[in-house]
Amino acid sequence: MERVIVESEALRLLQAGAAGVVHKTARMDTLLDCIRQVAGGSTWMEEDLVAMPDQSARTGRPALTARELQVVDLVERGMKNKEIASELGIRTGTVKIHVKHIFEKTGIRGRYGLALSGMKEKGRMAVGAGA
Repeated sequence: MERVIVESEALRLLQAGAAGVVHKTARMDTLLDCIRQVAGGSTWMEEDLVAMPDQSARTGRPALTARELQVVDLVERGMKNKEIASELGIRTGTVKIHVKHIFEKTGIRGRYGLALSGMKEKGRMAVGAGA
């Protein structure tokens, strides 16, 4: 039985220092795309590993506040709520509320989705077609 990498595992690999994440059964053109992106200094992940909503899903939603953007940045770095609270000098409960509002405003579900979305938007990760 083939083991499938899920979004959360792929993000952990990237946070641990991997520059590219691709299925072992990926097509040759997908593998070459990954190699080219990584060789060019980008981080790369196979498209089917990233379950992010389309940008159009965000249309009409309120923009994130400056504090929410700070929280997003720290979530992208893999920090936990307690660590974020300490970093920003706020309570853990306040961080939870910010994270809840971020999910509501962006339509993204889960910390891993949020981190992957941010990495892609900031150009830290290229996303390529899967097999």
